[in-house]
Amino acid sequence: MRTLDVARRARRDIDLILWTSHDRHGARAADRYRRLIAKAIEDLRADPDRPSSRAAGIGDLRLYALAVAAQGMPPTNRVGDPPHVIAYRFDDSRVEIVRVLHGAMDLPTHLA
Repeated sequence: MRTLDVARRARRDIDLILWTSHDRHGARAADRYRRLIAKAIEDLRADPDRPSSRAAGIGDLRLYALAVAAQGMPPTNRVGDPPHVIAYRFDDSRVEIVRVLHGAMDLPTHLA
């Protein structure tokens, strides 16, 4: 299995997303979102070239929507309509998580 590298900016994105989720929706919702992000990252580590990801249009970056990962979550841990995407790149030995961003953002600006 490929090694995993989560960039500092991606870690900050995740921290902010979870803090905001906790603030707006409570501890249980934040925990569900944390589990979803962890599942999505493990999905990418296991198969970064998955058909449900798409090219970001910026170099070798790809995007994986948390909404896709949410479909595989058990009903008790499901997040309704997660709006975030994971920007990542990979090669034969590693997966690098670059950012975790809201899908409504101007992604090229935040990924440049």
